[in-house]
Amino acid sequence: MLKKVVDIAHEILAEGVDEQSVAVDFTCGGGHDSLFLSKYVSFVYSYDIQKEALDDAKKLCSQVSNIEFHHKSHLYFDEDVEHFDRGIFNLGYYPKGNRNIITNANEVLLTIKKAVEKLNHGGKIVIVCYPGFESGKLEAEQIEKELASFESKFYDIYRFGLLNRHLAPYIIGIEKH
Repeated sequence: MLKKVVDIAHEILAEGVDEQSVAVDFTCGGGHDSLFLSKYVSFVYSYDIQKEALDDAKKLCSQVSNIEFHHKSHLYFDEDVEHFDRGIFNLGYYPKGNRNIITNANEVLLTIKKAVEKLNHGGKIVIVCYPGFESGKLEAEQIEKELASFESKFYDIYRFGLLNRHLAPYIIGIEKH
C-alpha cells in the first residue's frame, strides 16, 4: 500500500537538507509539518492565522527549540525570512478547527511567487492539495494552472498523486535550479 501523501511530502523535503538548511511551514495547523522539519534543518519558520492551531502546534513542539511560530498569514513570511531551502503548504482547513477557515488560492499563489524568489538554488517547496471538497478542488486547479506557466529553465514543477482516486490528496512540487 502506498504511503500517505503527507509522508511522501516529508520524504521529498528531507532529501538533501543539512544542519544549515532553513525551512518554512507556510500553513502550520497543528504543527506536524513544523515538527518533522525541525528534525532535519537548523531552523523552521511556521505560520498560521488561527490562534487555536498555533496553540496546538506549540504544545506539540514544546520540546523543540528551533521553530519560530508566527500568528499571521503566510503572505507576510518575507517580513521574517531572508532565504530558505524547504517549504510546505498543507492546504485546506485545520481539521481540529473551524472548517470555514480555509486556504485561498489567490493568497497561496501570491505567497508562492514571493517564496520562489527567496528559495535558495536546489530548494524545494511542496504543496499538499485536497481536492476532496469543492473549494479545495478549485484551489488545486488554480494553483496547478498558474504553476504550469513557471519557466522550466528556473524550476521543475511536478505533480504526484493517484490516478484512480480523483479526490485523493496529492502533491505539487517546486524545485528551483
